[in-house]
Amino acid sequence: MRKIKNFKINVRTREISRIVRKLLNLEELPIEVEETLQKACFVCEKIIRPAVVYDTFSKENLLFSFETDAPEKWIAVSPYILTIGNVLQEEYDKNKALFGDYAVQIISAIAADSLDQAKNFVQKLLKEEAVEENCELSRNVPLPEQYNGEIIKYLPIEKINLSLSEDGKFIPANSIAGVYYWIPLKKRKR
Repeated sequence: MRKIKNFKINVRTREISRIVRKLLNLEELPIEVEETLQKACFVCEKIIRPAVVYDTFSKENLLFSFETDAPEKWIAVSPYILTIGNVLQEEYDKNKALFGDYAVQIISAIAADSLDQAKNFVQKLLKEEAVEENCELSRNVPLPEQYNGEIIKYLPIEKINLSLSEDGKFIPANSIAGVYYWIPLKKRKR
């Protein structure tokens, strides 16, 4: 099991703006909303510190039965659980004015993009490991919530300050789980 806590990501203002425009169904954001969004992104970049636990298991050693979207010839799988914690909600509770009239959309957009960037960071680490084993990674396969109880048997979520509610949701909510499958590269003929 590998754990990485408090790694830094960049809060991408342009991407956050795109997500908020989509959420609000607007072509362009009003100037005051754009300014609010930029301030929120600046502050949030300093406080968001994702944490992840992940590991790699051979096909034979993982008793976990999630093979939806699995490639045909996979030999190993790397499940992960990733969180950005409650920092966005805590910042909103302290400073509601920072997020303006569209706080829900701005917070949702920052959380979604932060989780996506953190997931890409994990993918990059796993890809380097897979290349060393003459494998490539599949695309990310998000883990449906109903499998959260299973995956925590393999990955200790308490190491990244997560818990599971009675109905199987991660606490805090800004958390995701998924898997990457390892696919052997074909050997070249000489």
